[in-house]
Amino acid sequence: MKEAEKDRELYIVLAGVVTKCRERTLGGRKYYLKPPYDGSIRAAYRECGSGRDIVSYVFESKDEAQRAILDRGLEPYALTWRQFPRPKVYLAGFHVFRPDAVEYGRAMREACGPYGFEGLFPLDKESYDNLGKKDTAAMIFHANEGLIREADIIMADLNVFRGAEPDSGTVFECGFGYAIGKKLYGYTSDGRPMKDRLAGSIDPGTGLCSDGMHVEDFGLPLNLMLSVPMTIVTGWLEQCLVRARQDYYGN
Repeated sequence: MKEAEKDRELYIVLAGVVTKCRERTLGGRKYYLKPPYDGSIRAAYRECGSGRDIVSYVFESKDEAQRAILDRGLEPYALTWRQFPRPKVYLAGFHVFRPDAVEYGRAMREACGPYGFEGLFPLDKESYDNLGKKDTAAMIFHANEGLIREADIIMADLNVFRGAEPDSGTVFECGFGYAIGKKLYGYTSDGRPMKDRLAGSIDPGTGLCSDGMHVEDFGLPLNLMLSVPMTIVTGWLEQCLVRARQDYYGN
């Protein structure tokens, strides 16, 4: 949808009256939102009546909508406004290894709220003090998988970790999210192409990196298996949330 079309006011027959609305596609579904358009999802919902599509209650002008009621062309009470839950964002990244991971995760979750999202942090789970190391690892894996399945969006810190690449666990979570149809965002503080970022480790004579391997040269900041399916943002969590809000809410 073009930007001008996204911001165009429409009219909807809802709860017996004609009111303004705007069309938005959120998470792959089309909604008709109630003003003010502040990031909350107050959208038209079928309360009763026939199985007509909600779009059939939406009109270009107030006059058309009123005429549909007066001509008894539709059931004026079939729709109502409903508050839908905020999209959930799984906050993937190596921040789980920080000494202050619990407090840091709480701050990350709180940062999501003003942008219209509910944050899910990998440490949002039960304690495993009663289990051995291997069983604890297995329980953490299953808990994180559950959070990823619960989320609508995966938002990953793809900054380098213990080397020149992102955290391997985070990369796995991105791949799993892609496989089950989640929207993927990643952020990195260095948005330069990989070849530029690793230039100091590349032999100018052979073109090989210090590990004896070629460096992919597609003008992308990260491996193509991350850069192609994900929306990569240069910056930190806040910049990524700004981009996701623009994409999801249109503002």
